[in-house]
Amino acid sequence: MKQLSLVLALLLSSSMLLWAQRTITGKVTDDNGEALIGASILVKGTVKGTITDIEGNFSLAIPDGANSLQVSYTGFKAQEVVLGSETTLTIIMETDAIGLDETVVVGYGTQSNRFRVQSVGTVTEQSIKNQPLLGPQQLLQGQVAGVQMTNMSGILGSSAAIRVRGPSSINAGGNPLFVIDGVPLNDRDYAAGQGTPGGGLNPLNDINPNDIASMTVLKDAAATSIYGSRGANGVILITTKKGKAGTNTVNFDYFTGTTQPTFVLDMMNAQEYRDYRKAYSNVTVPGEGGFDWPNAVRQTGKINNYTLNLSGGNDKTQYYLSGSYLTQSNYAIGNDLDRLNGRLNFNHAFSNKFRFGANIGISRIVNDRVGSDNNTFAPLTSAFLQLPTVQPYDAAGNFVNTGFITNVLALEALGTNDLVTLRSYANTYFKLDLLPGLFAQSDWGIDLVDIQETTRQANINTPGGLASNRLSTDNKWLTTNTLNLDRQFGKLAVGAVAGFSFETALFDFTYVEGRNFSSDALRNVSSAATPTSTQNNRSQWALNSQFVRTNFRFNDRYVLEGSLRRDGSSRFGSENRYGTFWAVSGGWIVSEESFLKNVGFINQLKLTASYGTNGNDRIGDFPSLGLFGSGVLSDYSGGAGLRPTQIANPDLKWETSSQLDFGISLAVLNSRVSLDVNYYVKNTKDLLLNIPLPELNGFNSITRNAGEMENRGVDITLNTVNVKTKKFEWRTNFNIGFLKNEVLSLPDATKDLQGRQFVGTALQRAIVGNSISMFYMVRYKGINPDNGNAEWLDRDGNVINTVSPNERVIVGDAIPDFTGGFSNTFNYGGFDLNVFLNFTYGNSIYLGDLTFTENPIGGFNYSRQLLDYWTENNRDAVSPAPTSATRNVFSQSSSRHLLDGSFLRLRNVSLGYTLKASALKTKAFQSARFYVMGQNLWTLRAKEWEGRGQDPEIADAGNNNLRQGQSFFTPPQAKMVTAGLNVTF
Repeated sequence: MKQLSLVLALLLSSSMLLWAQRTITGKVTDDNGEALIGASILVKGTVKGTITDIEGNFSLAIPDGANSLQVSYTGFKAQEVVLGSETTLTIIMETDAIGLDETVVVGYGTQSNRFRVQSVGTVTEQSIKNQPLLGPQQLLQGQVAGVQMTNMSGILGSSAAIRVRGPSSINAGGNPLFVIDGVPLNDRDYAAGQGTPGGGLNPLNDINPNDIASMTVLKDAAATSIYGSRGANGVILITTKKGKAGTNTVNFDYFTGTTQPTFVLDMMNAQEYRDYRKAYSNVTVPGEGGFDWPNAVRQTGKINNYTLNLSGGNDKTQYYLSGSYLTQSNYAIGNDLDRLNGRLNFNHAFSNKFRFGANIGISRIVNDRVGSDNNTFAPLTSAFLQLPTVQPYDAAGNFVNTGFITNVLALEALGTNDLVTLRSYANTYFKLDLLPGLFAQSDWGIDLVDIQETTRQANINTPGGLASNRLSTDNKWLTTNTLNLDRQFGKLAVGAVAGFSFETALFDFTYVEGRNFSSDALRNVSSAATPTSTQNNRSQWALNSQFVRTNFRFNDRYVLEGSLRRDGSSRFGSENRYGTFWAVSGGWIVSEESFLKNVGFINQLKLTASYGTNGNDRIGDFPSLGLFGSGVLSDYSGGAGLRPTQIANPDLKWETSSQLDFGISLAVLNSRVSLDVNYYVKNTKDLLLNIPLPELNGFNSITRNAGEMENRGVDITLNTVNVKTKKFEWRTNFNIGFLKNEVLSLPDATKDLQGRQFVGTALQRAIVGNSISMFYMVRYKGINPDNGNAEWLDRDGNVINTVSPNERVIVGDAIPDFTGGFSNTFNYGGFDLNVFLNFTYGNSIYLGDLTFTENPIGGFNYSRQLLDYWTENNRDAVSPAPTSATRNVFSQSSSRHLLDGSFLRLRNVSLGYTLKASALKTKAFQSARFYVMGQNLWTLRAKEWEGRGQDPEIADAGNNNLRQGQSFFTPPQAKMVTAGLNVTF
């Protein structure tokens, strides 16, 4: 009997062991029966999972007690499959045109798109994967309603001006906070501007866009307040790709291409210049022949990009490993960029409760720089200003000094202007499950930036020669520790995250310069006979924060969320160091109510509302302190001394923004059509401003809290699946953002002639009652057809023949009325076609270069526009008569130089063909895609640009809201054509 009991026990335990180790196999397809490659299958409640192979098949060992699988695939509705006794499954995924069930990355976590009550914009992996782009910022251009992304110039490595729902500050920065895998990026202007004030480097330039899984733009206070003091300008979350359990994959991508400038100024050649000077000014220009400087500084740029990544893993360990190499030469001579990227993302489960992960990215960029604009050392400035009669070489073929306008051919051939950037950013985390639905996580991150700039100017351009070396390091580390809850109690779902963080960065800067070299072959500063400059500065800041966010969802139709964050910044005085920021938001999923639940064509109708606050402390590291300086100006009777350089302001406090948002989300016709509309009002008070001080004070200005500003706008996003058959699909995305900005109050320190408070410059001002970026100048009327005189208008609208600062009025606004994008994606069989346009409307652009190129008595080369000057036989002219006294003031800044900045641009068009493994009946690879792509191929702009200006896509100083929409020979965006191959093994 005992032996029989033992046998039965062994048989029972064996059967239980077999059941514990049972294996489920199956296939995942779409609703047309096509296999879905890489679909995720996860055992619910565990980290055990796999992905489908090239035929959509999977095999997964199911642990004891598991009773369901979670199946997900981008673009399809997530499914939960209940397990029974069957061991073979066929899972058909239903298309989710608008991603209702997709998970959206938000601050310190993720949320279901269906129940999200925050206003966010997303760029998904699905829309990224077929775009061979050079930088992440291209993924934002025209893709998200309410986000304006403007490249500062066509020079490689230049930064961009990114505004989320318009400018939120005057002096305290304008760009949003960038967070990559939980690490907020450093975003100082590290390098010399090369012309543009504040024209620093692009903080996203170090990231390989092939590594990005998604980008989320947090727009309203409900979304950004969890970042407190850094959320006032919006937050952009970048999530990189992760490995998935299951089949290991290898992906290789290569593309090559060429670039040309989109526009080129139309300047006189040597013969036209001589004829014009003789006819217009009765001046004979000696010599014969000439030189085409604009053509000499342009070339056909070339691009080559190689990317290799490996990903995969098992139920315990997943990995993503990638490397890429980009080499690029620009259409402007002397401008090259080489970028080397590496990334390792790693996740490991020590047990079902304890996990570890790391996201590590490194990059090295070597940038051969050139001047961008507002710089006589810039190729595309000097080439247009240089007289076409001037030769770059002497009779023996040697370079010559061309005077004030630099011989840029010699500068690029003989000089050095290199910048090397090393960057490492990483985040590691430990995650421990404490109870069902409750876990603790500790994150540790770094962002280490090391920049070296080396310049060397030869004797031909700078007598004696000049060399300089600039070293900058910005080392940040941070830690974030959170407790996370996600539980369901009957009809009530509760989510919460609470935590604290500490972040600090140390910036160190060293600059040395020397002049007078015995030979151009000597490259180092130490070889200079005359050391001219030695500087070393360092500064440090820190941020200490505590935060909490709670989310309640009842009956899957009512959502309530609140967040609170307290930030302490070292940038303010001890009395005002801490600021508290909060937000509340709610949502009503109306489509779940009984009166709409049976309305078949409505898939979702959701109403949301939110209100909250954010702060801003982007004003340098020591704005509240009284500072002292040393050096030559501080000598005391020949000895070392100190002098005050900044006046203290212990009352300096946070600049605060509050935002109200109302939204409606609608999905109809089986989610084939979705519409999102958000209306917002954003108010910023206690603006951090540089206030001028009386001359007798001894200081030029002081940073104070003063003023108030408001943004109002509407964001609209429309997604449609126009056609969907077994072989053909056509999708459309349209987004548009309307914006109205108004300055409500400013200090009384400065008033214009109309008695209005303002801050700004002679050309562009923030004026109470108007936008932050108003152009303020004399209005130009035109050429009088009867006498050939140029005419302007005074403040009262009377005709005048002079340009006086006292007659200036508001003539334009640099902020567009609306911006947006429109894309269409077509898929037929293995072919895919994407056509994307973006647009800007209602803004003005000031072209400062026209004050030189359209100056009829200037000492530089002329635009061909001046050939159209007034004579008795040419009364409808654009330039005054040769005998007119107004030709002496014709070049003075006025609305004549202000152009309509509206444009519609064919930003991107790509055509590809994907060859699947099933077509070749091989398992050697999953797919191969061949593609061609064009960028900036066509631009529609106002007629007044013809022959005068260059590219209407202009942002003078990316982080300065008082200098938007200004240009001085800004290099245009590149017109680019590429072709490539993407293979997945």
